[in-house]
Amino acid sequence: MTPALETAHYPTVTTACVSVPEAYTCFTMLDSVEGDAELISRGVRATCEPGSLTVGQPGEAWVLRPRSEMRAAMRIVRVHCDLDEVLRDELRLRAGARSFRRGPQRVPGIERQFARLYDAAGGAEPLETEEALLTFLAALAPDGPRPPAPVRTGNGQAVRLAVELLRERFAAVVTLDELAAVARTDRFSLLRAFSRELGTTPHAYQMRVRMARARELITQGVPLSEVALAVGYSEQSALTRAFKGVVGITPGAYARTVR
Repeated sequence: MTPALETAHYPTVTTACVSVPEAYTCFTMLDSVEGDAELISRGVRATCEPGSLTVGQPGEAWVLRPRSEMRAAMRIVRVHCDLDEVLRDELRLRAGARSFRRGPQRVPGIERQFARLYDAAGGAEPLETEEALLTFLAALAPDGPRPPAPVRTGNGQAVRLAVELLRERFAAVVTLDELAAVARTDRFSLLRAFSRELGTTPHAYQMRVRMARARELITQGVPLSEVALAVGYSEQSALTRAFKGVVGITPGAYARTVR
């Protein structure tokens, strides 16, 4: 099960901030800071640095305190459930490992992965959101996840089974749970195997299949509103955004090149 997510953006923070998450785990990315400020989290005091990530777990206070005039910007992703089960079941953390490091942290690549999760939590399809959350959590695991458990079907066959489902249901909403069940493995192991075998993610693969079909239909002269419905979008504007993201131009521009 993927936890519920919500986001918040604070572009101009000039006074002290105090947060005590209760029913969620709070991931805070400090995008910028001017002036002298300290961050107190889970018993650790640290000077604020842009690009640092702080994890607030249920019941633990998180404080941003200015020591002089301050101006800061931050983004937050709140995950509404106990993540220990997700971390230990999906990532198979080593016995005794803490869920998250204490205090602000700088992890290579974490700003990019946080941005992907933040954007996905704002309304992406479930498959993309699940991918973003699991890869983000894996990057934050204190000692790193253990190697994936062997899958009954083997990595290559697991990926092939997932690909078959994505191609068969390219226009439908597919979840990572469904793919993992078909591939007979867990979600994180499937993500790693998919990336290793195909160099991409399941959601990115599904999008390529969708846009390949969209190009076929556009070439055949099918109206764009009907193309959108055929590849899984209720609105033509959604097709336009997806098509431009994958193909590099809008569906209308593509139609003009093939007619």
